[in-house]
Amino acid sequence: MEFTNEDKILFPKDKITKGDLISYYGTVASRMIPHIKDRPISMKRYPDGIKKGGFVQKQVSDYFPDWIKAKAVKRKDQSSIKMVICNDKKSLLYLANQACITPHIWQSQLPNLKNPTRMVFDLDPPGANFSLVIGVAKHLREVLSHDFKLKSYVMTTGSKGLHVVVPLKPTHTFEEVRAFAKEVGQILVDEEPANCTLNPRKSGRQKKLFIDYLRNGYAQTAVAPYAVRALDGAPVAMPLSWNELTARLSPQSFTLKTIKRRLAKADPWKGMRGQSI
Repeated sequence: MEFTNEDKILFPKDKITKGDLISYYGTVASRMIPHIKDRPISMKRYPDGIKKGGFVQKQVSDYFPDWIKAKAVKRKDQSSIKMVICNDKKSLLYLANQACITPHIWQSQLPNLKNPTRMVFDLDPPGANFSLVIGVAKHLREVLSHDFKLKSYVMTTGSKGLHVVVPLKPTHTFEEVRAFAKEVGQILVDEEPANCTLNPRKSGRQKKLFIDYLRNGYAQTAVAPYAVRALDGAPVAMPLSWNELTARLSPQSFTLKTIKRRLAKADPWKGMRGQSI
């Protein structure tokens, strides 16, 4: 595969090029692919760099090569589009060459896109209060484990918060999973009313952390594990072990430039298995 414009600067402040982005995704491909395999992908592309504005692309372009796997999926309005399915390193590198800095993934995967295999809680803090995010994430883990016997996983988003992910067996509809996620979120709101809210409107959140359960809907997406964010420093959405949630952690602790040290450690999400709710 031929790469193009590898010297183009995508992150001006950090002098990170498209070639650097391609190299990064090549490095993490073996870890990343198992978490995005068979999931439709929305591509956040920045062909002129992160300071020039980007766009979200869902439809496969006509010029994409035939070896890029694509799947016709129905949208909420019942219209159909063909979306990328990224199941191998070569495809991931092709997307990086298209200046897809941040792939976002569906919560369901082939062959059954109507039933999710992940439940995601996006913990969105008020401002930069990351200690609040860590506290709520630990509380959420406890509720999921103690009340529902569910194993959960955590990752930085590379932006402001954390994602808590529960792998599922594809036995429930999106409506059922989202209703369950809202029920879990309500438990946290009831137990921490001063800290948590389910109100999606920023004007109604005050200084509370928003437990976003709404990503658990058909065709809704979340940032892919190991994806780079289009922010200064090129932070990475990084899977963690729960014991890494310490005061030293920040939502942007891991970056494209520091990833090699991280990859020397085992993947904390390796061996994820779906569970019944």
